[in-house]
Amino acid sequence: MSSLVSVAQVVRVFALTGILSIGGGRAAFFYEALVARRRWMRVDEFLQDFTLAQLLPGATFSNLSITLGHRLAGVAGALGGLAAVVVPGGVVLVLLAALYGTRGLMPEVATLMRGMSASVVGLVAVTTLRMARPALASARAIAIAAATFTAVGPLKLNTPAVIVVMTAFGLWLNRPEPARDPEGGPGPQGGPSPQGGPCQ
Repeated sequence: MSSLVSVAQVVRVFALTGILSIGGGRAAFFYEALVARRRWMRVDEFLQDFTLAQLLPGATFSNLSITLGHRLAGVAGALGGLAAVVVPGGVVLVLLAALYGTRGLMPEVATLMRGMSASVVGLVAVTTLRMARPALASARAIAIAAATFTAVGPLKLNTPAVIVVMTAFGLWLNRPEPARDPEGGPGPQGGPSPQGGPCQ
């Protein structure tokens, strides 16, 4: 379990992440800010929250701010983290939309955005490799990842359906093993003794 931080710290860091993160793969910015730089949580904790954010309905970025904020500072952290990533980014988006509506997208700006997108792709690639090490720690995990990649990529199957099926399959593969007694069997209490007579 990660150590709790103050709500003010969560709001400040999440607001900066929401403003500075551009393009897709915003989870990479959260990973860089919370795991790599400040070490507020472990990689496996981030992966748990990221997985939950992917499975929940709604925008992954908003879901992730809620799950990460709750882990760091409880319910107040979840609410503060969500507001911190939505409000500043929303204000910037409205201003940019108004500017685009009056002047359009100039060629210089389009070139700048392409360069920034390339840097985001690089950051996402590095973050993916960092998260892959603890996530793909077993043959089962590697098989699930490979099957998901094949289904969504080359086969172009429906992404939500693939996620639901592979999540259920992963839960089944990693189900808890039944408890066994020291002799290796289930060993219910009150059963027959090894000599064949009733237990005393």
